[in-house]
This record gives sequence, structure tokens and C-alpha cells, in this order.
Amino acid sequence: MLIPGLVSVTFRKLSRTEIAGLMVKSGLSAIEWGGDVHVPSDAEEFELENALTEAAHFSSQGKFYIASYGSYFRCEHDDRSDLNVAVSLDAPNIRVWAGTRGSADADDAYRKKIVRHIRSLCNDAREHGMTVSTEFHGGTLTDHYESCVRLIGEVECDNFCTYWQPNQFRDEDYNIAALSAVLPWLSNVHVFTWAGRDKFPLADGAERWKRYIDILRTNGGSHHMLMEFVCDDTVEQFYRDAETLLDWLR
Repeated sequence: MLIPGLVSVTFRKLSRTEIAGLMVKSGLSAIEWGGDVHVPSDAEEFELENALTEAAHFSSQGKFYIASYGSYFRCEHDDRSDLNVAVSLDAPNIRVWAGTRGSADADDAYRKKIVRHIRSLCNDAREHGMTVSTEFHGGTLTDHYESCVRLIGEVECDNFCTYWQPNQFRDEDYNIAALSAVLPWLSNVHVFTWAGRDKFPLADGAERWKRYIDILRTNGGSHHMLMEFVCDDTVEQFYRDAETLLDWLR
């Protein structure tokens, strides 16, 4: 099952209340609350408690639910502050980043360090029934699907997964190969239509996304299709993109 949703950092300038309003009006089912603005793990205790209370309250109303906590933890050291927030949100997954170096720039010692910290985080997350998923992103050890698959094998944890998103700087053949390679360990997908640094309406990528969706549906599992950023950063375009995504997933 492919479940439509939103990454809250799509609209960093909007409040949690405003984000919740967008979710209800759009008809999307799931949200990933971002750890930099909407539910910041480094906030003062009172501010964090308020953020957790609001985020949990909005999802408890039954209109949408929390699919993930989108942290910015880079796994370069042991720290559980982001995991603690994810647990407080009752999020089933925490998104992390596989370091701050691309795979070509990471020596064996650095790679082993990242593996060690991810494995430790996964072991702690397992106690709460949570999965840990890496962002599929440049400048990290998941900048190429071969490195990502290698990382999954090195961590060796059954609750370790990866996100996937199309690389807007690579061609469709590469993106299809990447999605196919990581599919057995895939949790969620970030959805957008970009070319390089230019953003377009989601519908402009219909041909490519329908190919990706066909591949995703061969996996037989459930994946959240989380909209991330929209053309011109407007609410109006977001609603159009949400309608497009819902149509694709029907």
C-alpha cells in the first residue's frame, strides 16, 4: 500500500496549527514532523513539551497520523535526544542522516564510525518498536545506491531501513536502478518533481513517477509517499500537488 503524506518542513514558515490545517484540507493521510522547526529536539524543555503536545493532539483527532519523525541527527556520535522525541511522538520511524561525507570522501574509519552509531541507535529504537531510516541524500553515505546497500549490510539490523527519493541531478535510468536496488529495505519516499535546482508542479513528473510507483507496488509492503517541497513554495501549489499525488495512488 502506498500512503500519501507530507514532510512538514515543506513549509518551515508555517506553524504546527497551520500545517495541520493543510493536512486536513488536502486529504493526505500521514505526516513526517520535522526536527528542525516544528518539533525541534534542541528546543528548551517548555517549548519542546508544547511542540510534542500539539503534534500528538493534531494526529489524535483522526484526520491524519504521524508516519515518522524527521530528525537531522547525523550519526557521527551517540546521542539519543532525537530518538527520545520520536518516542514521545509515538512515531513508528525516525529519519536520520548517514554522516556528513559523501561515500567517495569517507575512509574506512569514518564509515565504521557511522555504522557503529547507526547500529547502536537501531538497537535502542528496537526497544520501542521503531525503525531507523536514513535519508537518501547527497553528501552522506547514501549518496549512491551501491553505498546505501553496502551500509545496510554493514549495520546488520532488521529495523534499519532507507528512504528513497529521485536524484534531480541524475537521469531516469539511474533513479530506476537506485529505487530497484534499495527496494527490499525501503521505508518511505520523498515525493517531488525537480530538475537540478528547479522545482516544478508535481504533475510535470507524471510519466517518471508512474514508473516509480509501478516499481514500488511490486514490493508488496506499505510505504509513505511524503510530499517534500513544492514549486514556488505556495500553499495553492501544494493543494494541486496533493490532488495529483492522491490521483496517482488511487
